[in-house]
Amino acid sequence: MNVADTTGGRAGRTAARDWLLGCVCPFWAARIIDAQGGFFEALDADGVASPAPVRSVLNQARLTYVFSHASLMAGGGPMRAAADHGFDFLRRAALQQGGGEGWARSTGVVGQVIDATRDAYDQAFVIFALAWYHRATGSRPALEMAAATYAFMERCLRDPLHGGFFEEYPATGKLPRRQNPHMHLLEATLAMHEATGDALWLDRAGELIALFSRHFFDSGTGSLAEYFNADWSRAAGAPGALREPGHQFEWVWLLGEYLRLAGDRLPPERREALQAQAQALFDFGTRHGLDGSGALQGLAFDAVDPSGGLVTGSKLVWPQTEYIKACIARFDATGDAAHRAEAVAHQARLRRHFFYADGANWVNHVARDGAHLVHGTPSRVLYHVFLAAAELARVEEAA
Repeated sequence: MNVADTTGGRAGRTAARDWLLGCVCPFWAARIIDAQGGFFEALDADGVASPAPVRSVLNQARLTYVFSHASLMAGGGPMRAAADHGFDFLRRAALQQGGGEGWARSTGVVGQVIDATRDAYDQAFVIFALAWYHRATGSRPALEMAAATYAFMERCLRDPLHGGFFEEYPATGKLPRRQNPHMHLLEATLAMHEATGDALWLDRAGELIALFSRHFFDSGTGSLAEYFNADWSRAAGAPGALREPGHQFEWVWLLGEYLRLAGDRLPPERREALQAQAQALFDFGTRHGLDGSGALQGLAFDAVDPSGGLVTGSKLVWPQTEYIKACIARFDATGDAAHRAEAVAHQARLRRHFFYADGANWVNHVARDGAHLVHGTPSRVLYHVFLAAAELARVEEAA
C-alpha cells in the first residue's frame, strides 16, 4: 500500500494520522514492549500487559509491521525503536536454529523454541513484517530473510498436486485447508513487491490471485468460501458453508491493491474480471454481513452463510477494520465519495462501540446487544486497527 505523507505538512492535520501517531501507537508502544524480549501478547481493559511467558511469532510479526509502518509515517523516533525491538526478537528467537528452516510458531521470552511447527499463516506475516521493516529502515537482512522464508515455503509447504500451500510443516496433511493463509501470503507478496520493485513478487501474488478466482471465490453467491478439502473442493457441512464478512471485505482491499500494483501488466479482460469479483464480494458483505438493526446497527457480523443467513451475530473488532479498508478500496476503484464517507463513518462506529475512554485500547468482542464478551485485548489485533486507520489517513491526505 502507499504510505501516508511523511512530510509533516497537510498530513499533520488529518484525524486518522493524529489518532494513530498521537494516541494509539504511543499508548501501545509504552505498554507492549517487554524489555526481556519481544512484545507482550495482550493488554487487559486497564491497559496492563499480560505477563504470559509465550511469544507467538504471529504477534511478534504483526507488531513489527505496525511499528515499522508507524515509523515511516512519523519519520522514525520511538516508533523506529519499537520496530527494531520486534525485528531483533524475531531474528534472535523465532528463526529456526540447528538446521531447521522457517519460523517457529512460538518461543519463550529468552528465545527458546516452544512450538517448532512452521505455520503457513505465520510465515506469511513474517514476510509481510520484513517487507515493511525494510521500507522503514533499509535493512538488507530483512529482505534476505523474507526471500529465504518464501523459499522455505516453496520447498516444504507447496502443494505440487493441487496448488497453493499446506497449512503447516512438518505435518502437511492437516485439514481442512483454508483460504486465510493464502490471503495473507498475497498481502505479503504485494508488500515485498512494493518494498523491492521486484516483479517476481508480483508474479507470486498473481498465482495466489488465480487460486482465489479458481477455488476461493464462490461465483454462485458472489462470496468467499473459507474451508476446503485437500483438492480445494468445498468442505462439507457447516465449515464449507461459512462466510466471514470480514474476509469478504479483506479480499476487496487486496484485490484493489493487486490491481493497483499490476497496472498495465494485466490484460483488460482480466482486470475487468477481478474488478467484478471485488464488487461482488463487497456487495455480498454489505448486503448480508452488516447488522441492519439494533444497538450495533451498521457493524459487521462475525459469520453468515452463503444465502446471507446469520450464523454468528456477535462482532469482533477486526471485521470492522476490514470494512473500512474495503470502502476505501471501492472509493479508489470508482471515485465514488460515498464510499470514502462510509469509511469515515464506520471508523467512528468502531471507536464508539469498541474503544475505551482512553481512545487507544478496546474490547475485542461484543455480543449483538453490545455486551462485552471478553475483557482482554490481543496485541495482534493492533495490526487490523492500525492498517485501517493508515488507509484512512492516506485518503484524507489526498483529499
